[in-house]
Amino acid sequence: MGDDERTRYEIEPYVSVNRFVFGKKPAEIKKQCGAPFKVEIDNIMETLTELREACSLVYEDKKLAYVEINKHADPVVAGVSVYNEGAIEQLKEVDPDYLVGSRYINFRTLGVCVGGFSKKKIPEGKLVIAYAKDKISFFDYYASE
Repeated sequence: MGDDERTRYEIEPYVSVNRFVFGKKPAEIKKQCGAPFKVEIDNIMETLTELREACSLVYEDKKLAYVEINKHADPVVAGVSVYNEGAIEQLKEVDPDYLVGSRYINFRTLGVCVGGFSKKKIPEGKLVIAYAKDKISFFDYYASE
């Protein structure tokens, strides 16, 4: 799939990913963006996950907490297309408040955690997670492993 065929996801730090606004309830997202392809409920983690085109919306306490964007999409934050070559270095320049772990890098000012760009690989290959501001410490943990 070429770059021009990938769904583009514009990330506004701590606010939204395209029209998926952090803090919104599933019914509000559904009304604005349509129904998801599939919904998964995790009673142990107490989350609801909506599977959509090249991304997953994860709700905690019935509010959108974070969005996982897979390698088949084009996530863009601060004008940087994250999956392009050299993007991680560009993001480090834009956001010097980052943590690097063995699998994930958490860009704390940009509100994104990226996986698959560090020393160890992850099952998804590459992954970008945009999150609400109250999730910073949660994703700091990802980068601390």
